[in-house]
Amino acid sequence: MTDKNTPTGQDTAHGTPDTPDAGANRKRLSPIKGKMPVLIGLLALVMALIWMLNRCSHKPETAANFFTHPDGDTLVVAIEMSPLSYSYAGDSVSGFDYEMLTDICKAHKVPVVFHPFAPLNYAFEGLDDGRFDMIVASLPATEELRKKYPLSQEVYIDRQVLVQQKKPCGHNKITEQNQLRGDTVWVADNSPYLTRLRNMSQELGDTVFVLSDPQYSSEHLCILTSLGEIPRAVVSESVAKRMAAKYDNISYDVPISFSQFQTWAVSPKYPELLDSIDRWITQFKATTRYNQLMEKYL
Repeated sequence: MTDKNTPTGQDTAHGTPDTPDAGANRKRLSPIKGKMPVLIGLLALVMALIWMLNRCSHKPETAANFFTHPDGDTLVVAIEMSPLSYSYAGDSVSGFDYEMLTDICKAHKVPVVFHPFAPLNYAFEGLDDGRFDMIVASLPATEELRKKYPLSQEVYIDRQVLVQQKKPCGHNKITEQNQLRGDTVWVADNSPYLTRLRNMSQELGDTVFVLSDPQYSSEHLCILTSLGEIPRAVVSESVAKRMAAKYDNISYDVPISFSQFQTWAVSPKYPELLDSIDRWITQFKATTRYNQLMEKYL
C-alpha cells in the first residue's frame, strides 16, 4: 500500500484527490518540476559527453573491419573488380577468373566466398593478415612477386600495354617505348607492373615516372585516360581491350612487356592449398569449358 504522505509520480500524474497533505506534496514537488528542463538539458549533455568519449576511445571502422574469415573449409577469395576478372550488371556476375574458379570449386565441392576489391594493395594486406586465402587478379608471374607469395601455375597469357588517347590533347602520343624517357605513366597502386617499368627505365637510360593512387584500379585508370584526366596508364592488354570497346577514344597499341603468364596468388600460410589449386587448374585447362571462357573473354 502506498503511503499518502509519500508523493509519487504516478499519483501526481493521475490527479489524486486533494487531502490535507496534498498541497504540501505539490509544494515539495514544485521545485523539481520547475527545474525539469534544466535537468533534461544536463542529462542530454552528459549523454553527449559519454558518446564523444566512446567515439574517441575506439578506432574508426574501415572496410577491412567489416569482413572476417568464415570458419570451416570455405575458400575466401579476394577478386579484382575488372571486366576480365569480376564484373556485374544487375544481379548477373561475370568474368573469366570468376567463372573459372566458380566452376572449379563446384567440381571439387569446395565452398567459396568472393570478396571483390579495387585497390590491389588492400588485397595483399588481406592475404598477409589471413582474411583472404587467395588473390585472383591480373597478376604476372614476376620473380619479385614470387618471392613474396606462392603463385599458382599460369591461368592464361597476357602482357602489359600503354593506354592513351588516340588523339591526345596537351601532350604527344607515344608510339614506342623510348618516347617515355622522362615522361609519366599511371599504374594501379602496388601493381606488379612496377617491376617492369623500373627495368624499362634502366633499359632506356632515363627515368620513367610512375604515379598511382590507392583508390584507382586498372579499369579506373582506363576511364581517367579516356576522360583526359591522366595522360596515360599501363594495364594488362586483356583489360585494355575490353575497356577500349566501351571507350573508343583510347588505344593500347604500344606494348610495355612481352607476353607473361598470369597467375593467382595464394596465402603463404596454406602451402597445401597451392598444390590443390595447381592440380585443379591443370584439370580445368583440359576441358572445353576453359576454351569457351578463353574465346569469350580473351
